[in-house]
Amino acid sequence: MSSSGSGNFDNVIKTGLKLKGGDKKNKEVGVKSAKKKKKSQQEALTEELQAQADLEAAETAELVKGATRGPTVAEKAFQMAREKRTTGRIGEQIKYTHRQRMDRLNSHLASLSEHFDIPKVGPG
Repeated sequence: MSSSGSGNFDNVIKTGLKLKGGDKKNKEVGVKSAKKKKKSQQEALTEELQAQADLEAAETAELVKGATRGPTVAEKAFQMAREKRTTGRIGEQIKYTHRQRMDRLNSHLASLSEHFDIPKVGPG
């Protein structure tokens, strides 16, 4: 082995250091270029949930739109018949006072036979 000091450094490259990935614009040492940020897993999950919520909102809006279509022909006929019956019932009730209705009921009950009488229950 040679004891000369320069013999250990014969294989050393003496040129400047070449940095990988450096922009041509940033030639200064230590200046880092702006890196693109990757979406974190949580942000990706948040976006996926938001998209799913938007889809569900669209579906519910579609259902509400379908539910407010209005009455069918049968439903309209039923409502008209019900209104007609109600007006007929009200007309009958307006025709007589309460006293007249009670008199009619009493006369009807008086015309019935004793078979329909209310039997006595208990002592007395």
